[in-house]
Amino acid sequence: MPHITPDEHPSPSGGKPGWPLRVLVVLACLAVVASGWGVARLAIGDTQRPVEADDGPESRPPRSGPGSRDAVPEDAEAYLSTSVELVESASAFHMTFVAYDGVAGSEGPVTASDSLRETSEPEEAGRGEAVYRAGAAPEFDHAFTTADDRSVYRYDMGGGRLMMTSGQGLKLLDPPEAADRYLCSRDFGSAKLREVLDTSPDLALTGPEEVKLEWPGLSATHSAYHYTGTFTTMLGGFDPGAGRNTLTVVEEASFDLWIDERGYPRRLDYLAPNGVGESYEYHSFS
Repeated sequence: MPHITPDEHPSPSGGKPGWPLRVLVVLACLAVVASGWGVARLAIGDTQRPVEADDGPESRPPRSGPGSRDAVPEDAEAYLSTSVELVESASAFHMTFVAYDGVAGSEGPVTASDSLRETSEPEEAGRGEAVYRAGAAPEFDHAFTTADDRSVYRYDMGGGRLMMTSGQGLKLLDPPEAADRYLCSRDFGSAKLREVLDTSPDLALTGPEEVKLEWPGLSATHSAYHYTGTFTTMLGGFDPGAGRNTLTVVEEASFDLWIDERGYPRRLDYLAPNGVGESYEYHSFS
């Protein structure tokens, strides 16, 4: 994801994979060392197709759940809870994101009242996308490339088997650390929304408006409800020296969140006082 910076996190315990996966990992690692993940996909076998931009929930009602039954946009917390439920119950989704690590030409820290969209020249740290499709191989595919062209690929093979590669071979994350679980599993799709729900003291509805998604080839405009506030989020990254995923706490980040009329998230922008920020676009769900 965003920044390639070192960080330390305790490693929780985890189960061991079976011997077929170990053989698979050895074969895949050899393939990746030779010529990257493109060859490793052939070694593993990839049944996943990209989620199309027009795959979406427009023709179906949103699923019901504990927080979604009577949620209305004016009840910001309940409506966001609905959005989290919809993402976490989706059988597939496609999202893209851009990370920023400062503001070009800024003479001081960015204040919480500044909006990422109003910042004229945010300094881009990198960009990526994440695709989830139940039953595919891999089920979850997360790619991020930094501004200096270092790429990190993360995967959930199903059954809690998480992998990653950064040009040094495909590695089974066993046991996975907190950063691995955050960045390499389908929970990545709702992580930022849950952080807003759990940590924002001032989540509020601004009003209905049109929100534009600007990813090349996936541009779209949605009717949505605009929410604002501040929250605490986890910034994912990668330490190339240690070859591990990292998480860093980002506090007092101001955000703009757009949730469409059916309860699905469409865009989330946030910016911290130190100029660190991200912009997420949610293109499709099924």
